Amino acid sequence: MKLLIFDIDATLLLSGGAGARALDRAFEEVTGTPDGMEGIRFHGMTDYAIIRQMGQLHRGEELSREQMDSIRSLYAKYLVPELEHGPGFRVLDGVVALLDRLTDNHHYHLGLATGNFAETGKMKLRRGELDHYFHYGGFGSDSEIRPELTKVAVEKGREHAGAPDLARDSVYVIGDTIYDIRSGNEAGARTIGVATGSTPAADLAKEGAYAVMNDLTSIEEFLTIIES
Repeated sequence: MKLLIFDIDATLLLSGGAGARALDRAFEEVTGTPDGMEGIRFHGMTDYAIIRQMGQLHRGEELSREQMDSIRSLYAKYLVPELEHGPGFRVLDGVVALLDRLTDNHHYHLGLATGNFAETGKMKLRRGELDHYFHYGGFGSDSEIRPELTKVAVEKGREHAGAPDLARDSVYVIGDTIYDIRSGNEAGARTIGVATGSTPAADLAKEGAYAVMNDLTSIEEFLTIIES
């Protein structure tokens, strides 16, 4: 039995900047400040942490929880048309074939560990017709702190699999940033780095990934890693 817990952005799919555009619109509507995503280093961050950083960078202040929750709600509203009509959305090469192969084996339990809010992360998956593969997850709405939401994903996965004591070598966190690797390691999982985002393979390995892949196109390579 294996828990296979995936990041979303730049691991499974690319949204073509839809999230950044939707957050810009939501941030401006709530605060009156345009271009809120300008200068934000968002890769690997949780959505609440991104919104908090937008307030600090562009307004020089901590946003209130009411403001942050209003931005979250509007972000979900504006993300729908951005995903549907914005350019550049695509599922990454090899992902569908890999997920199909993994779901053929009832010993593999697929889930998510992502900084996306639950509602907006699922929107992205639905846009790519990937949502039906995943049955549990930890999200940016579970915790602003990445390792904590990853721990939520691991515990939900163990519950879903009916295996509360599942060993570390049966739990894998798969992602494209050092934050996926770091949080997966802190959650007591093995980690697979995928160099499909902006982080080079060497940096993923240096962070302590159990294994590193250039992308998810090789099903046999992936299976060899998780069954080794």
